[in-house]
Amino acid sequence: MIQRRRIVRSVVLAAALCAALTSLRFATPAFAQDVGDMGKGMDRSGELDIRSADEKRVFTALQCTCGCPRESIATCTCGFAHDFRIEVRAMMAKGMTLEEIKTEWVRQHGPGAMMVPTNEGANRFLYIAPLVMIMGMAAFAVTVLRRFRSRGVSAGARAAAATTPTGATVDAYDAKLDEELKQLDDQNDE
Repeated sequence: MIQRRRIVRSVVLAAALCAALTSLRFATPAFAQDVGDMGKGMDRSGELDIRSADEKRVFTALQCTCGCPRESIATCTCGFAHDFRIEVRAMMAKGMTLEEIKTEWVRQHGPGAMMVPTNEGANRFLYIAPLVMIMGMAAFAVTVLRRFRSRGVSAGARAAAATTPTGATVDAYDAKLDEELKQLDDQNDE
């Protein structure tokens, strides 16, 4: 029993260590930056000049890479975002689709410049990892609950076996019970 607990504890600790190392390995540059200094000294007095619903749809998909705390160019008011919006408007004027604009944006600014990571390549891990972790934790919870339940059933069976009379004692109890029930019926009939 103690050996099993040690094994389970070792497995859980190893899984936690793997999860921690994996999260450190796949950290994006935005998470590795010091958020306290982001945007300091930057002119945030610009205006949002979104002119149509199509512009808003495209602008919200693209992240401002000026150092602001992860804002899209649709909401960032810095001077860089204003220039980015002009650049994207030029792409839209050329007749580029949203996907083509996203592809060009990634080419210019890197994959971290997208508000929502694409579902391809190593980025699929971002979408699959939470599901795998949820399923793993559910399996762990089911295993633990089954173990507790089986311990409770076996302990209850042992307790019942210890208090239940066996063999000739059962016959004596049955006879005494029958006699007392008969006396009770006789009293009720009177």
